Amino acid sequence: MAARHSFLLSVELKAAGNEARSALEALQEKMGLRDLVSDLAREELWEIEVQARTAGAARETIEQLVRSTNLFANPNKHKYTLAAAGGAEPDDDAAWAAGLADDEVAVLVTDREGVEGESVFSAIRRIGADDVVHIRKWTRWRIRLVEPPTAGDPEVLALIRKIGVATGRRDGLLSNPHSQISRAILPWGEEKVLAA
Repeated sequence: MAARHSFLLSVELKAAGNEARSALEALQEKMGLRDLVSDLAREELWEIEVQARTAGAARETIEQLVRSTNLFANPNKHKYTLAAAGGAEPDDDAAWAAGLADDEVAVLVTDREGVEGESVFSAIRRIGADDVVHIRKWTRWRIRLVEPPTAGDPEVLALIRKIGVATGRRDGLLSNPHSQISRAILPWGEEKVLAA
């Protein structure tokens, strides 16, 4: 009997990206956060659900799609990892915090409508991958702080909100609360909604 199996496909550039470099400069120079933020990286996370008899079969379906199409990654410029996820929402599983160092926090961002995920989902269905039942694309911004954050420190969440949610010309950078959903991911696995 087939069941739904959820995976997170993480895709990042092999070399540093211009978008992350520009955003880091904006954070450090324009927003005056050089003393708090030391680096910034950007990656795409794809949540993918596959209807299959086993998790192994579901994983093979996703790996085959990644290898045979350029819908998720271009092997010449991207590297990727695939991990099992417990559920279809970011707050269901600590997998969304995977790979964060002790001095990193993350901001997850996706469009409210999930248009890009739907577009890739349609393309996959057209090539006959009917066992894929859900796809959503998220951007994960990994923010390296000058000092490792401490659990329960209210200033950490205030800083992430200041960086992650645009509220004015000089406040916020990584997500638009009018058209995007965003969540803070802390290295110890805690997650907080920034914009719903």
